[in-house]
Amino acid sequence: MESLRDKVTIITGGGAGFGRVTALLFAKYGAKLVLGDFNIAGAEAVAEECKKAGLSIDDVLTVEANITKEDDRKKIVDECISKFGRLDILINNAGIGRFAPLTQTPPDMYDAVMDLNVKAQLYMTQLAVPHLKATKGNIVNLASIVSEEAMPLSGVYGMSKAAVAMFTKTLALEMAEFGVRVNEVRPGTVNTNFYDAFFGGDTEKLQLLMTAEHPKHPLGRLATPEEVANAIAFLASDMASYTTGNAIYVDGGRHCVGAGFAAMPKTK
Repeated sequence: MESLRDKVTIITGGGAGFGRVTALLFAKYGAKLVLGDFNIAGAEAVAEECKKAGLSIDDVLTVEANITKEDDRKKIVDECISKFGRLDILINNAGIGRFAPLTQTPPDMYDAVMDLNVKAQLYMTQLAVPHLKATKGNIVNLASIVSEEAMPLSGVYGMSKAAVAMFTKTLALEMAEFGVRVNEVRPGTVNTNFYDAFFGGDTEKLQLLMTAEHPKHPLGRLATPEEVANAIAFLASDMASYTTGNAIYVDGGRHCVGAGFAAMPKTK
């Protein structure tokens, strides 16, 4: 991962969740970071952690921004270029989940999910692309296993992540002639606060539901956020220099599971 050293990296949603652990990992590898988040206190806290991980005060920039707003998207890119003079990596991490049956999904919920998970990524990327062409940089998008696996209550969220999957492939084709790679990571169920609305922070109940009662993850456990960050770092690094339009699953084999998996006898 030495190729990440000094690479100027924008992480949207850099103040929490996957954004935080990805920032810490990139800090370990010596990247220069731009953490965009509407929760500026969270972004600044992550920046302090990155400094403890080895970055100098001049290596981390925090930007208060709600990327569903055009001016805020522009502010992230403009401040990045003003400080560092270039952009090497864009990590489209920011996103939300809202859950309801499709037949009961209100328009404001649909708009909130699509605006952040799809529209904001598209237009954030448009602003970044001229700078990425100049550096022959790359983009990593955060999608999800539900981009292809239908789940009750997750219809709109799954639709948004399916859009990200098509966005990744199409953009990869369009950017190939410029040497700009575009890839995505598809996590399965990860042990984060994303599921608090369902389980109230009870990680034991979440673990049981997703591995024991409904064994969708053949490796028998949930992923950690750090394992998702590892996949992001790989795709952003020169180790993936001939990889574009691709998706890495960080789901313990969940995407391989068929309807009969739960009933299969386990080998000893």
